[in-house]
Amino acid sequence: MVQDSSALAPFFRSHIAKNNQYSPDWGKHYRQLVEQIQAEKPNFSTDTIRQIWYERSNGISSLRQGGMSQFEFETAQEQLLSLTRQIAEACTLENYDRVIKRLIKLKSDGVLNKVYWALCHRAFAAIYPSNITNVVNVSNFFSSYNYCNNHFQLGLSEDQEWFVRNLDLKKALHRALGDDVDPIELNMSLWHLYKQVIQKKNDIALIGSETVLPEDEQDEEVTTPQLPKNTILYGPPGTGKTYRTIDLAVRACEPAAYSLQEGKEEHEKRRELKKIYDRLIAEKRVRFITFHQSFGYEEFIEGLRAETTDDGNVRYEIKAGIFKQICEDAAFGHAGVQQKLDEALAHLQERLSESGSITLETLQGKAFQLTYKSQTTFGIFPSQSKKEDLGQGYNAYLKNISMVYQNPLAKVHNPSYVRSILNYLIKQEGLPSNPQGAVSEKRQNYVLIIDEINRGNISKIFGELITLIETSKRAGEPEALSVMLPYSSTSFSVPNNLYLIGTMNTADRSLTALDTALRRRFEFEAMLPDIAVLKDTVVKGIDLPRLLQTLNDRIQVLYDREHTLGHAFFIPVVQAKEDEELAFERLKRIMRNKVLPLLEEYFYNDWQKIRMVLGDNQKSENPHLQFVCEVKDQKQFADLFGNSGTEDLHDIGASFHLAPESDNVWDTPLAWQQIYAPNTGNPRSRE
Repeated sequence: MVQDSSALAPFFRSHIAKNNQYSPDWGKHYRQLVEQIQAEKPNFSTDTIRQIWYERSNGISSLRQGGMSQFEFETAQEQLLSLTRQIAEACTLENYDRVIKRLIKLKSDGVLNKVYWALCHRAFAAIYPSNITNVVNVSNFFSSYNYCNNHFQLGLSEDQEWFVRNLDLKKALHRALGDDVDPIELNMSLWHLYKQVIQKKNDIALIGSETVLPEDEQDEEVTTPQLPKNTILYGPPGTGKTYRTIDLAVRACEPAAYSLQEGKEEHEKRRELKKIYDRLIAEKRVRFITFHQSFGYEEFIEGLRAETTDDGNVRYEIKAGIFKQICEDAAFGHAGVQQKLDEALAHLQERLSESGSITLETLQGKAFQLTYKSQTTFGIFPSQSKKEDLGQGYNAYLKNISMVYQNPLAKVHNPSYVRSILNYLIKQEGLPSNPQGAVSEKRQNYVLIIDEINRGNISKIFGELITLIETSKRAGEPEALSVMLPYSSTSFSVPNNLYLIGTMNTADRSLTALDTALRRRFEFEAMLPDIAVLKDTVVKGIDLPRLLQTLNDRIQVLYDREHTLGHAFFIPVVQAKEDEELAFERLKRIMRNKVLPLLEEYFYNDWQKIRMVLGDNQKSENPHLQFVCEVKDQKQFADLFGNSGTEDLHDIGASFHLAPESDNVWDTPLAWQQIYAPNTGNPRSRE
């Protein structure tokens, strides 16, 4: 729940009190290095410089990856001493900018292998603990900053960089807590806030290898999402897997925008994330596909598609599938420019379908007629040749126009005609003449969401490309691989700015049956029922969290964990809990139309087990409170199967039936309460 700034001090004092609980020895080492630095400033010893710039863990913060090698440190030691002395001159933005410029120059001069942002931030944090936090990773700090800013309504800027935001946040914290607060303890509590609150809420619980991002592979913006490239969300139905894909897609594509939502009320955060997600869908940076048993390589990668020509003949064209399309777009990496090209091509197609043709010229001045052939192809008819001599003319494929636009040196069929069409689009449709100059150098991230990923035949769908989705085998990585596609005979690789997010219903197929090749290349997040989502929801005396927990406990015993019921089934009840009558109606409808049909499927219409899940077997003295009832008039069974057959039918559950919708049991809160508390209340007989 969002609070005002008056809650800031109690919140952080409680976190400060837990510092020793979270990290018993950290404070001692942190304080020791800070005191050592203050005692030596500005004549820092070799040991101090080593601890600031070389040691992975120095008491201030720890770097998992991205630090200097010993040789690099020893070579640059004099320059690092000079740089540290400059840092110690002043804790101001002007001095910070000067330090960063020197750091960049050391890299350009070959003294350093790269610009060590996190190490530089750690140096400022060590020298100025009262002004600078020890959250040196830009992405992690922005998450903490935005959480505090939104959750406590501090009104801090959302536009500044790491250094200024540090100053602003520490000022706000000191105003709330007073100057007597220990800055080291405060900094430790900020890190624990990130680890214990923010990261636990956002991070994926992974099965398999951990994706580790070097702290120094960053700039002064949050542009690198801390997510694995390939993720599968798995769990029983109704656990929010599809809901979670929106969250992950925005984190992958727009990490800075996602970070700005930290600390907001959940419904407000969700609304903003959905807006961003819808924009990403419109920009085609996020795409969605559902696997099924008949889905194959031709639909996913590329294949031959039959098209009928104007004269009634059938022509086969190579058409890219959704995976190849998004890989090509991600390799270009600039959705806004690509969208303008797509719109310009669509306008040209519309014009040609109305007018029949237009006349264009090649760069050599040769005129030709341009016509519309299909959604993927323009027709080319040089003016110096007769149309009947050319038959169907030459082809200019839209994909080739896109390739040349993205890379003028790309090799395509009929290049002079393709470039002429592109020049026309630039002049007539306002397409930027230099797509690279119209965008930032950094490529945007893309996401492909694959729903029901376990329902598809992975070998059939991915074919030889399954290896290419590995993080280390993607284009731009040291071990990058590419393959030659069988239909188009073009080289293909998977770009490293494409994220794959799959969802998997464990009730549909066991996780153990998942394709081994897929399992090795994806990291898994378990999506299990979360009764905390239903917290404090009581309708007509029915405790919804207890109801769901009890149902799932029984299902786990009678079946397994993978077939439990997800909390998402009951979200409509939570949303309506202020209107108790409406909430109760929703609960009845959900149980009748969603939960019970699912239980029938799970237990193959074994009504004895379904009765046990619902607790009806414990209501023998109160049959009017049973949802699954015993058939009273069993004469028809005796007529059909004989008297001994009636007992057999009872054993297999055939003598039970689900209470009809008109039955009073559905409207009796006590019947619902006795699902999880069988001894509750004094029942009345069924009317």
